[in-house]
Amino acid sequence: MNIGKRNRKAISPVLATVILIAITLIAAIAVAGFVFGLFGSFTSSATVQAILPALASGAGPTGTASFQNTGTSNTNANGMTLTFGGVTCAPAITGVPVTLTAGTTTPITITAGTCGAAGKGVAYSGILDLSNGGQVPFTGTFS
Repeated sequence: MNIGKRNRKAISPVLATVILIAITLIAAIAVAGFVFGLFGSFTSSATVQAILPALASGAGPTGTASFQNTGTSNTNANGMTLTFGGVTCAPAITGVPVTLTAGTTTPITITAGTCGAAGKGVAYSGILDLSNGGQVPFTGTFS
């Protein structure tokens, strides 16, 4: 009887080496993926900007404003505010919510009949409210 020795079982050195190499490779691939961007972007976003909004002057300024979504995700235009002549109002947008598809330019028809009269050449500023919580500022002059 061996009094000083216990009967222990362990994994073989070859199996232990294979496991260590596998763990090292997995860790190296994960680090390289994040450092060098091999996995791409895990997020998508909408990046919207106004393109030369054109509103006509008159008793109820109307017109079309185009908004370009250069992002990787669609978003919706839910509303708008328009400021001119010291007054801020919320003009009507045809077809609310308007989908701003990723990679496209979308025209939005604006009817500002409740905003009051606007003269030709009067400057205006506006903010388009997006469903993702973003806001797109724009400016122009009434034609």
